[in-house]
Amino acid sequence: METKISSVPVPPIDDLIEIRKPTSLLIAQFFLFPLIIIAICIGIFLLFGYLTYEQKTAQEYLNDVRTGSELCCRWQSAYELSNIISSQKEKLRRTNFADGLVKVYQSSRSEDPRIRRYLALTMGHLGDPRAIPALVEGLSDSDIDNQIYNMWALGSIGDSAPVPDIAKKLEAPDPAVRRTAAYVLGALKDPRAIRDLKIALNDPSPDVQWNAAIALAQLNDASGSELLTTLLDRGYVDKLEGMTSEQKSQLVINAIKCLGILKFQGAKDKILALSQNDPDLAVRDASLEALKKF
Repeated sequence: METKISSVPVPPIDDLIEIRKPTSLLIAQFFLFPLIIIAICIGIFLLFGYLTYEQKTAQEYLNDVRTGSELCCRWQSAYELSNIISSQKEKLRRTNFADGLVKVYQSSRSEDPRIRRYLALTMGHLGDPRAIPALVEGLSDSDIDNQIYNMWALGSIGDSAPVPDIAKKLEAPDPAVRRTAAYVLGALKDPRAIRDLKIALNDPSPDVQWNAAIALAQLNDASGSELLTTLLDRGYVDKLEGMTSEQKSQLVINAIKCLGILKFQGAKDKILALSQNDPDLAVRDASLEALKKF
């Protein structure tokens, strides 16, 4: 279709230039050019700030925790130390850094609990077995979170020496401590934990039961298979309170993976159904992977 363009009178080109030229020059002179100069100055400032910024070393952060005069700075230094240690762990393991870290940790029992927790995280990230005795000692801290952080650190180090001490935490009054103990025992994969984990399958807290069943599966023990199979029931899992939808899906995925490891035939049909019908793509993918193991 042909479009007709109506004829509109256009002023001479010289008239247009004469009208617009002063305005554009004024804008450029009074607004645009200064803004560009300011932007360049800010960019140079930020560049030099970045080039001159020097992050403290792990040893400097540890010294701040040891000798810092203000409590807020000390726990913050412990926090920063826990964040940077992973990138330096190989080099630091070849030094006496772990010995100094352990000493600071041992002297922090009466300090702000946050200092002790972040130092425990640091020891876990460092992965040096020299920290194990201090972390095992820390399992007797009165602070619940300290106990949990210490167990996590022991699991991260990966040495099976503290398994009996961690197994004792399956009898702790707090369910969060028992749950963490079951999880860490599964990560360490030491057969000495099987007996205590089987007992934990009857724990009054479902969280502890699930983690015990998962840990047993990691040890190639099928004692918790029936319990894990109940977690394949979306109707049951979706009714669980205190969990986000993502956490519920992850619980189902963990159960699927464990049942796949065990090649538990009683769960095969349910895993097949999940691979076809579950609304969560991650659950369907985990189901398809597990089915390959049967």
